[in-house]
Amino acid sequence: MNLINLNVRKLFGWIFIIVINYFLIFFLIYILSAILLVNKITPNIKLISEYQRNYYNIGLRNIWHSQPECIEFSDNQIYVPKKTSCNFNNIEFKTIISFDEFGRISDHPINNDANGIAVLGDSFAMGWGVNDKETFSYLLEKKINRPVYNLAVSGYGTIRELIRLQESNLLDKIDTIIIQYCFNDYGENVGYKNTTLDVAKKKYDLVKQGVKFSIWKKLRKSFRYSATIPKDILTKKNKSMSFDHHKEAFIETLKKFPFLNDKRIIVFYINGHQQKFTNFPSSKSKVFDNLEYIDLNIENDTNNFYLIDGHLNHIGHQKIANKLSKFF
Repeated sequence: MNLINLNVRKLFGWIFIIVINYFLIFFLIYILSAILLVNKITPNIKLISEYQRNYYNIGLRNIWHSQPECIEFSDNQIYVPKKTSCNFNNIEFKTIISFDEFGRISDHPINNDANGIAVLGDSFAMGWGVNDKETFSYLLEKKINRPVYNLAVSGYGTIRELIRLQESNLLDKIDTIIIQYCFNDYGENVGYKNTTLDVAKKKYDLVKQGVKFSIWKKLRKSFRYSATIPKDILTKKNKSMSFDHHKEAFIETLKKFPFLNDKRIIVFYINGHQQKFTNFPSSKSKVFDNLEYIDLNIENDTNNFYLIDGHLNHIGHQKIANKLSKFF
């Protein structure tokens, strides 16, 4: 019996040593990855890239809509872009982002026939990480010689995107709306509520402050993620997503805006590299006769995205513009 107890204690001792070494080894690799990132060294190695993305998101990333010089208060949209230019830089890019009364600045051709196109979306459509003349909206405009008004705003869900269009002076200038959908639109689409002016101002102040992590919280997150990320890589966690419940919320959101009924609507999905819905449609909607889903299928090519930031780079925007131009 004593021999059995001794073997059991040894077994648990070995398990304890293995677990501790697992945490320590991957934590050291995480710290090394962070040091490389701070020095702008980003090797395309799966584990290191995932560690660097995680560290970037909790410690280094600048948020466009947390820069007070870039946004201003809105009672029902919380914030809107200032009609100005502001610098927006991160480890992988340095950009100037500009807005006017028609959204992200572009050289719009004269529109006398109300045949303009409005682009709605979040940071991907707005052009996070690219300059004004590198967005897919700007490039599409040049290809088809029709005004393309980029009203996309980083951090917006579909419902605020549509409110922004509704409150613009563009409804009489457009006959087509392109909506870029992102998986995180769902939360806002089902949870958006009109608020009082005071509540809206408090939300605006929170947006300007951004998410702040203490050193202790960063260390705890780093230690935890250094252990869980390798497991997630092996199991491909969160890579397979269903569009079904997203579609239901999306359609219910569209129904709240009657002005959509006489517009052509094109919807496509984009998020980060390899973050794709398994069943995003490529067909006409069964609810709206004037709505068509299209699958641009660019998520699987790493060349279209910034390796660490995850947003579209200028190559990704060019490919989207090329694919969208075929629908006009």
